Amino acid sequence: MKQITISNIALIFDPKEQETADVIGGACEGAIRLAQDMWGLGPPEDCRIYVMTSWPGFVFRSAPWPWRILLGVTIPLWVFRVRRTWSYCAAWTQRFGRRITIGVKSPRLLARSDMRIGMRMFVEEEDMNVKLRHVTCHELVHACSAHLRLPMWLNEGIATVTVDRFLGKQTIRQETLALMRTFVPKIASPTYQKLSRMCLEVIAYQGIRGYWLVHYLEEEHPGLLRRIFAQGLKAKSIEREVVTALGMEPKSFWREIDHVVADHFEGKGERNP
Repeated sequence: MKQITISNIALIFDPKEQETADVIGGACEGAIRLAQDMWGLGPPEDCRIYVMTSWPGFVFRSAPWPWRILLGVTIPLWVFRVRRTWSYCAAWTQRFGRRITIGVKSPRLLARSDMRIGMRMFVEEEDMNVKLRHVTCHELVHACSAHLRLPMWLNEGIATVTVDRFLGKQTIRQETLALMRTFVPKIASPTYQKLSRMCLEVIAYQGIRGYWLVHYLEEEHPGLLRRIFAQGLKAKSIEREVVTALGMEPKSFWREIDHVVADHFEGKGERNP
């Protein structure tokens, strides 16, 4: 394996994946800078990015030795969930204590992934290098926010909104607003562990909801999320802050917020990040 360092981030890859590593490495500095500029989030102290060629290789190679033993002993508890997620994911971010590890699929694996979620969510992108930059930026934002343990909708929302700014274009389909409006049930976002067991439509909906809700908050209350992150609030406190800022009722917030956001954005056309 080969390793290079970019902005204090270790990029680790098979030498055969040099071209992929070059694209990922080129995206790192810009993504880290945007996480700081947009959300006040600095880079993690110990962050490693791997070009993934298989899920077992990434999971065990990226973990510190004590974690490898634990992962081996507990593999029956998590292997089926990981295998299912692997089929449709483009990248992963994992936390092992203070170490944050990111895995980005090689282009040949990206091309073989289940595209059904991506087709529901994202504007079509043919350029594989742009896709690699997209997922690298997305996962680096997750890495920068990992210490906050944000609720899933917010964690996904800030990552996807940052990608828009990074690429200079809207990456989520405008018509996803219709899915957000009509999807039921209207309940609070699940944890990542629960989400990984749900159907692909639910996974797509939750990502879409996070994206549009973060966009809405940034337009209606610019700087609110950055202030919340600076306070290091827990998930329930974050929700209270958001509900209060929007002047909504806590009991009906998740039942109503999709309609509020869709009403705001429908008819506006694609946004200019």
